[in-house]
Amino acid sequence: MNKSILRPTSKDYSDIDPDEENGVISCMIENNQVNIDVKTISPFKCIFGSAGKLQEDQQTAIIVIYGCWLPDRRLREYRYIMDQLFYYIYHKLEKLVTNDYVLIYFHGATPKHRTPELKILRKYYQMINFRLRKNLRAIYVVHPTRWLRAVIALSRPFFSNKFYHKVHYLFTISELEREFPHNPVSIPIIIEQTDWLYSQKYDRQNASIKRSIERSTSQQFGGHGHESAA
Repeated sequence: MNKSILRPTSKDYSDIDPDEENGVISCMIENNQVNIDVKTISPFKCIFGSAGKLQEDQQTAIIVIYGCWLPDRRLREYRYIMDQLFYYIYHKLEKLVTNDYVLIYFHGATPKHRTPELKILRKYYQMINFRLRKNLRAIYVVHPTRWLRAVIALSRPFFSNKFYHKVHYLFTISELEREFPHNPVSIPIIIEQTDWLYSQKYDRQNASIKRSIERSTSQQFGGHGHESAA
């Protein structure tokens, strides 16, 4: 996998958007024209990325969100920044998504003070148009904490069952690579460092489960052998 270090000052994200004019991006959201304050969201634009399209069909777009670059909730203008950032992501989705798409969200290295509140996420979800909701094939949450999984479980009444069943958890980058073997995803170094901790925990758990299954299978077939001999 091609892992590149992403910074808020990365060239990939400092380039001017072709739709940007005088520090503003104009777009339509819910049939309303919105002017995105590019200067305000400039330090946070790197939360959004793309890994091209699934090699299997060359139609399904792969969208990536990095939670570690989200704004700090303690900022004075946090709500304004988040609104502008949502409009920017919405604008990007409208341009990139022509058919189905999958969303990969990296939660690793994201402190709670950078994790948006549930009511804000619910508001943004309700603002997304029907096409983008319908075409969302799956959401892959990489490095989910126990706290985040609990929040997602508690939020189930606020979202449709279809949406909830699209959420999948991937505990390590190795699991992500197995899920998307042909689509390189850029991963910030801070997330790579977090992955080491997850790998230590979950690779051991998986190895332990595998050994238990092999032991159980071995005993099962061994038992059948005795029965046949009898």
